[in-house]
Amino acid sequence: MPNKFQFSVCPHDTAKNLLGWFTINTYLQRKLGVGIHFEPQDNFLVERQRVLDVGCHIVYANPYSAGCFVREKGYLPVARPVGVADETLVVARVGATLPAEPRVASATDKLIIHFLGLGLLPKLDIDASRIRCHFVGNHLNVAASVINEEADLGFIFNETWAGLAAPSRKQLQVLAESRGGHAFHCFMVGPDWADRRDAVQEILCHMHEDPSGRKVLADLHFTAFEPIGSEDLATMITFIDS
Repeated sequence: MPNKFQFSVCPHDTAKNLLGWFTINTYLQRKLGVGIHFEPQDNFLVERQRVLDVGCHIVYANPYSAGCFVREKGYLPVARPVGVADETLVVARVGATLPAEPRVASATDKLIIHFLGLGLLPKLDIDASRIRCHFVGNHLNVAASVINEEADLGFIFNETWAGLAAPSRKQLQVLAESRGGHAFHCFMVGPDWADRRDAVQEILCHMHEDPSGRKVLADLHFTAFEPIGSEDLATMITFIDS
């Protein structure tokens, strides 16, 4: 009987396509020849803490979680989706005049989007020490807060902005946008799987060459995965340590 290992995925991703993540788990089990248990979570803070407390052998982590896993538990980065990065847009109501101490809506200070947003404020001649920040739970709520004049500015995840309904987007203007490409979701392996890192990387980074792998990628709306190393997570860890 093969050992049962643990796989964890950021709830932001499972919320978009839960079946696709079960499918890639099955693909990894078949390629690695081991049993891997995947138990989805519906809260990213709960999922993050579970990985830190219990440990998982392989994870697909959001940027902030990835930094935590490296810094606190020694997880090893493996691969990231090609051409996909987490970026922040700073938005305001169309035609609005910003006060000296703007109210800023942000989903949470436990995701990288918040810190990328803070980094954009100097481009707008805004002193981050003078903002009044309100955490509203998710990025759709950020947009609603700005539209409803509960906030003067909002930090919105680029993926959320791309999927925002047209009537909402028409009421908002983008004042600044991060474009560094330094923050991204990625696969990682835990310390107990350090000896399997290369094998996992080989499987993930060659999925696009395998017909069954291409189908899994298509289900998840990815084109391919590319290899990454510890140096690629340096910026994300810097945000967490700041």
